[in-house]
Amino acid sequence: MPQCVFTKDREQVKEADAVLFRGIHGFPLVYNKTNFPKVRPRHQYWIYMPYECPHLTRDIDLASYGGVFNWTFTYRNDSDILATWGHITQTYQELSETPPDPNKDYAKQKTELVLWYVSNCYKHLSRFSYVTELKKHIKVDILGACGNESHCPKKDRQCFIEHLHQYKFYLAFENFICVEYITEKFWDNSLRNEIVPIVLGAPRDDYERFAPPKSFIHVDDFNSPKELANYLKYLDQNDDEYNQYFAWKTQPPNNLPETLDGRYCEVCKKLFKTSPTERKVYNDLDKWWRGENYEFCEPLIYDGSYKHPRNAIHFN
Repeated sequence: MPQCVFTKDREQVKEADAVLFRGIHGFPLVYNKTNFPKVRPRHQYWIYMPYECPHLTRDIDLASYGGVFNWTFTYRNDSDILATWGHITQTYQELSETPPDPNKDYAKQKTELVLWYVSNCYKHLSRFSYVTELKKHIKVDILGACGNESHCPKKDRQCFIEHLHQYKFYLAFENFICVEYITEKFWDNSLRNEIVPIVLGAPRDDYERFAPPKSFIHVDDFNSPKELANYLKYLDQNDDEYNQYFAWKTQPPNNLPETLDGRYCEVCKKLFKTSPTERKVYNDLDKWWRGENYEFCEPLIYDGSYKHPRNAIHFN
């Protein structure tokens, strides 16, 4: 593994081989070179790392950033450097350290059905309308800022995990519906905690490409939340069928993709693999990130009728 030094010391930017522009906060809405390093050595790579999905950069005029960045560092597989929240090969590597029992009954000792942990209370997001309807047909316990359950103190991860283990299903509903946008809600909250994720976010094909086989339930497989609720009730009464969602743990695919070495290690590897004379630049960053017709994410429905959408909805 090549060795790199990462630093937040901006005094060293002139000597850096690469500069990471991480996150979205602090980006000028329109490109202005006065907000960026004044000196840019010819050998230096500037890397766009928004960390989240295109909807969170919707206020930024990315078209004005044409010709600024050399590489992209995002969760999408067409990025120059990949930064995901989870990886199928890594998941199986972790399982190999403590091989699971192929005869384990994952339904045993689970006394609750559906849990959703949610803190971003934007009621104009698709997931809220879906859960509102789902709750009419099955009990859904909701933790976090948008819920009415108060079992765990804020940011008490261990308490959350212990509470999670009581449930058979977890709503791994993403904030936004975008291509390949599969976050820790799926990988960490669900798969690592032996709970079946019900997913809403990326298209089903994306989950099939990146997730362990038959490890999830996708809302697109059902005509309505009511139909999904009926299926969950069926699984609740049929332990053998429920346990099929954990068969993947002892049945890895034959051809697993190469694993990642960690986000920043991937940056280091890319720098060492790239010839100093190899140059690339994104002349239309907006088109690459959002799509020519903004097709990489489902449009948001927000009429601006409420001042604070973050706190616009709570479930009772």
